[in-house]
Amino acid sequence: MRADRLLSILIIISQKGLVTGKELAEHFEVSLRTIYRDIEKISEAGVPIAATGGKGGGYYIMENYNLNNLFFNKKEIEPLIAVMDNLKFLFGNNPKFNDIILKFEALRNNEKQEYEKLSIDMSHFSMERELREYLFLINKAIEDNRTLEFEYINRKMEYSKRIVEPIQIEFSEGQWYIIAFCRIRKDYRKFKLVRVRNMKLGEGFIKNTISKEKIGKIFSESYEKNGILVTLKFSSKIGEQLSEYFSKDKIKCLDDGTYIVEDSFPDDEGLKKFILSFGDECEVLGPERLRKEMIIYINKIYSKYND
Repeated sequence: MRADRLLSILIIISQKGLVTGKELAEHFEVSLRTIYRDIEKISEAGVPIAATGGKGGGYYIMENYNLNNLFFNKKEIEPLIAVMDNLKFLFGNNPKFNDIILKFEALRNNEKQEYEKLSIDMSHFSMERELREYLFLINKAIEDNRTLEFEYINRKMEYSKRIVEPIQIEFSEGQWYIIAFCRIRKDYRKFKLVRVRNMKLGEGFIKNTISKEKIGKIFSESYEKNGILVTLKFSSKIGEQLSEYFSKDKIKCLDDGTYIVEDSFPDDEGLKKFILSFGDECEVLGPERLRKEMIIYINKIYSKYND
């Protein structure tokens, strides 16, 4: 912990230019005596930290000593800065995360436009405020070993109350998820944050350590168990866009210019909606049961426009 604090002190002084011992002590929640010892250790490591006394005084790094290239060069830091800027917006007032941000911001120089070539947006258009609130609550729940309580809307548009033991925040395929053990379902689940409502912190719990590999295996087996293998045929017109929706190894181009995709999908209404999103450029070849269900589903839609 001390090594991490020493690095953070160094970055803070470099970033702010002049910092008092009291400010550092309050920031790290330690005594002034501890800060004095830390400053001494940093100086022993060869970093020229000086101090001025009296009102308006404090610690500063002597002129001509540059930390900008201590960890990354400009090319390496550019994409990291773009990511961190976006995460700072999403995570809001999170002290630990803001310390990480501070370390990256210390690597900026006055030529800020060099870091504006890359822009990354991981927010969601329909729940910007809620997303920030949920990410803060999830992060706090994971750190403090507390449960989360919320209402959840599943793929079948069914509402249910959930109490979960959070494990991880995940950003995948443009969506934010919380990975957790669900006390209601008594199993590990992945919850999409756009389907979460009224999240709040719950009681404390004893964390059950589980590896990332085991979690992945649980989800993979569940997906295979609850999914069906579907064969779809696409017209040549839409073929070049299929890599936006399917992995390339699932796509096969036929001699006549049409495309075949064979993949596993959750067996629910969401699958029918997904297929219909391609309009008449897509045809279900199998399984036969799904073809028949698609006919019924399409006729149901047609009847709404034929009365």
